[in-house]
Amino acid sequence: MKLFYIAPLLLLPLLTGCKSIIETEVKLSDLLNSPTKKITGDLYVSVAACSSYEDSRLESEAVRESKTTVKDIFPEARYVECFQKKFDSLAHFNIPITLDKDDDSQLASNDSLNIISNKKELLKIAIPASINNRINKLEKSSFGMGDIELSVHIKVDNDLSTDHPFKVVSAYIDDTPYVYGALSSKKGSSFDIKLSDVSVGQARLNGDPLVLLH
Repeated sequence: MKLFYIAPLLLLPLLTGCKSIIETEVKLSDLLNSPTKKITGDLYVSVAACSSYEDSRLESEAVRESKTTVKDIFPEARYVECFQKKFDSLAHFNIPITLDKDDDSQLASNDSLNIISNKKELLKIAIPASINNRINKLEKSSFGMGDIELSVHIKVDNDLSTDHPFKVVSAYIDDTPYVYGALSSKKGSSFDIKLSDVSVGQARLNGDPLVLLH
């Protein structure tokens, strides 16, 4: 599964001020017709190093701290591995993400990122206040090293038997920026969404920025 590169992200003494990427993947049929349910996401957090400088067979202190801190923010997070990509060391976690289909103005989960989809809005993103509060507390703590650079990526698979038109609001679609645009997803294909910095910022302020419209 590739994609919430994500994001949300996240955050510990050695992570704050570094990149945190949330990725997830969702079927178009689920956005249109599924009940509320949990899906799987990936969280990648920049760390100083994967291995201990004293013994490369051991985890670094940064990885050990990432396990504790990410668990504090996402209680259901599960550590997968640490690896190097180009010049970056990344700690990889699985995190639950909630596909919120209830259309009741209430978040379906207060402990995970919510992808909201209803009859009026094809896709919105919401970060619950409880998660934002934990992030803010870390950013302002004596251990903090600055703001957290959070990125959220979502891969949408068109598993329908037809092409599907949609409108995009302030996001990157397949690396092309759109402030507002009308697009169409071909049947059997997929497209990648990267939230704009404005959308991530709004989500961090307890908003639920609109990403896709019907």
